[in-house]
Amino acid sequence: MSFAQPKRSFLRPIFAATALLALVLGGAVASRVALADDSANYPAASQTAPTDPAALIARGKYLSEAADCMPCHTGPNHAPFSGGLVMNTPFGGLPTPNITPDKQTGIGNWSDRDFYNALHYGDAPGHSYLVFPKFLYPAMPYTSYTKLSYADVMAIKAYLFSLAPVNAPEVPSTMKFPFNQRPVLLGWRILFFHAGPLKMNPAWNDSMKNGAYLTEALGHCGECHTPRNIMSGLILSQAYAGAPIDAYFAPNISSDKATGVGAWAQSDLVAYLHDDGNMVKGSAFGPMAEVVKNSTSQIPVSDDVDIANYLQTQTAPQNTPPTPAVADAAASVARGAKVYAASCAACHGQTGGGLPPMVPNLAGNDSVMATQPTNVIGAVLSGLPAWKVGPAMPSFATSMSDQQIADVTNYVRTSMGNTATADAAPSDVSALRAIADVPKSANQASNAFGCPHISAAGGAEAVADPGNNLLGIYNGATPETLPNRTRALASAIRAGNSSISKADLTNDLVAAYCPLIANAPGLNVAQRRA
Repeated sequence: MSFAQPKRSFLRPIFAATALLALVLGGAVASRVALADDSANYPAASQTAPTDPAALIARGKYLSEAADCMPCHTGPNHAPFSGGLVMNTPFGGLPTPNITPDKQTGIGNWSDRDFYNALHYGDAPGHSYLVFPKFLYPAMPYTSYTKLSYADVMAIKAYLFSLAPVNAPEVPSTMKFPFNQRPVLLGWRILFFHAGPLKMNPAWNDSMKNGAYLTEALGHCGECHTPRNIMSGLILSQAYAGAPIDAYFAPNISSDKATGVGAWAQSDLVAYLHDDGNMVKGSAFGPMAEVVKNSTSQIPVSDDVDIANYLQTQTAPQNTPPTPAVADAAASVARGAKVYAASCAACHGQTGGGLPPMVPNLAGNDSVMATQPTNVIGAVLSGLPAWKVGPAMPSFATSMSDQQIADVTNYVRTSMGNTATADAAPSDVSALRAIADVPKSANQASNAFGCPHISAAGGAEAVADPGNNLLGIYNGATPETLPNRTRALASAIRAGNSSISKADLTNDLVAAYCPLIANAPGLNVAQRRA
């Protein structure tokens, strides 16, 4: 007996897909039911919420600072927490939303459950295509915030809802198809998102639990310092090994003693987190400077001690291999030595010792010796804001070629006792130049190497007055006398104009140093301009 091949029903694929979807969504719902707060996985302060409303709001403010909420949710010309900051992703621009309690454009209509679902599960209220939850993009670090306790999530909500509502319409997204369709995130979430608390070691005391909680959950440090795969999922086997982020490189902060922070004195790491660095290890800049300014410097120093202790003793050591040296490494370093002598030594010293407390040292600076040259290149291109009492570092984007910046980067990374690799190439500089943020004031300071006349419009009448002869203060200076002369000049400028900005002070210091190079014997015109 023969049997005819049954006809394939066009409904079967639909039924199969529906069953699979139900299984996936059902599993997600079941996991939500199964997950519950486990007090053993939270520090004591996170296990219960304050009952007093004012104390609850104060707790929420502290938590929002530890989580660094405000900077990401505050775009240009936007009120704090009202969103509008466009985050550049490999898939397009993603604006951050308004999280003030405005009922039209913010989260004013969100219930406690809505808010908890957003932070714990990465779901906003509503649905996509009727059946899918409204998945949040993982640029919002719910992959870390899922480790927060329910009590702390409610405290953050109480604080945000205590703020004045701001009506701020959403900035349009430029995410590319198909990534602008939220259901596409379902596959990513299955692969890379696992909701639930951080599994604490039962042997940890409360301080260690607090350090783990601040690092892994609130501070979401791994979101920047852990490499990602081609699908932007965190490579957890390389946690804290360092990763590129925009025009910067978030360095290795694992417990590794060679390339991480394992060999740092704890006091140095705490100073870095709480006081924006120190003169031994360097200062925070780029995105990390914002984290220090708005987050780690705002929480109690005891929290920073707990973070440092956790990073240095509990994270797996990740010995990050350096990138290969460029083909002409020796020649590049030799050229870089000349660039350094002409443009950098006046502030940082011939041997990289800096001018503490005004200018950080380069010798022995872990930021300089990171496994990639990105941050040194970025500092030369964009300059650096003023650090504590010192002046800003000018940008050299307009006065140095890609080759010169690569050469001086290789010099400072391999000289003065530094042990990094001469791995900066002109192509690296060119790539960063295209995306680096070059501040206007830094451009002005860089252009000052053409030895312009300082006028009252530049902000320092004391320097502009020829009778003061302040521009000649460096004549005859030696490496030994240079620091004191720089301090004397800065004091004289401030005495002449007490309201001078740090950017203008930088311009004037550079202009004062410029004639020293312009008149240096043995340098040709090209070398002087370099």
